[in-house]
Amino acid sequence: MAVTHLVFRAAGPAPIAPTRADVRRVVSALLRVGWDVPLLAFQVSDGHVHLLVALGRVEAGRLAQRVTLALRPAVSGGVRCVGYTEVRDPGHLTSTFEYVLRNDEKHGVAPDPWRENGALPDLLGLRAVRSTLLTTVRRCLPRVNGAVLRRMAGWPDLVPAGGTVGVEAALAAVTAALAVDPLSGRGDAAVDGRRALAHLFPAAPAALAAALGRTVESLRVLRAVPPREDLLRATRMQLSLQGGFPLVAPGPFATGDAPVPWADAPRFLSARTTEG
Repeated sequence: MAVTHLVFRAAGPAPIAPTRADVRRVVSALLRVGWDVPLLAFQVSDGHVHLLVALGRVEAGRLAQRVTLALRPAVSGGVRCVGYTEVRDPGHLTSTFEYVLRNDEKHGVAPDPWRENGALPDLLGLRAVRSTLLTTVRRCLPRVNGAVLRRMAGWPDLVPAGGTVGVEAALAAVTAALAVDPLSGRGDAAVDGRRALAHLFPAAPAALAAALGRTVESLRVLRAVPPREDLLRATRMQLSLQGGFPLVAPGPFATGDAPVPWADAPRFLSARTTEG
């Protein structure tokens, strides 16, 4: 089995995706261009992007060209592929998989609490965007499991949230589940998101219509078609995550917030994961 690790770097000095909306645009572009590719992991980290794919060097080169083109509208100045590393053996695959998913920590960057800039939400059911990630990881890394991925993310054993939630919380959850911001326009993702919300709030159409900038009648039309079950579940998982890990306003740097050096950071996977 051939596996290649690709690295893309921003053309300019600015981070590739400085805001959450930028992160979602880049992630959406990556997943769109890679929907038919055996993708194992990806991460958008400050000025670069990592992809791990079950492809040989030649096919990975063709993918790099597609990724470069796909990211031009999403990244100011675009990106260029600066590295290809062919994965040597099962142990190298395991370590590279973790390296990509935890690349923020590798570079001393505080990870996003919701991990939206990488593949962990896709692998753990918090994002409902078409990709081959889950099937490829199960095929190529069969000993990887949800428990170890949750530990990597720093999340508890999440369960889909139930009960009554507010419109704003549900809107934040569904946009994260679809990797979009905002939930506007006529694209499939936006329509799917509005339909899911219309089904989540059948008794509060006025409040939802106001939040979405839509009419109550348009929500009634949306409710006439069943929502995507994968999106409903991902939205409820996002509600659970976001309720437990609310975003906080940025504050001044503390004197004790130096990150743990990568060499000293714990590893959640090791060569033993793939050894017989």
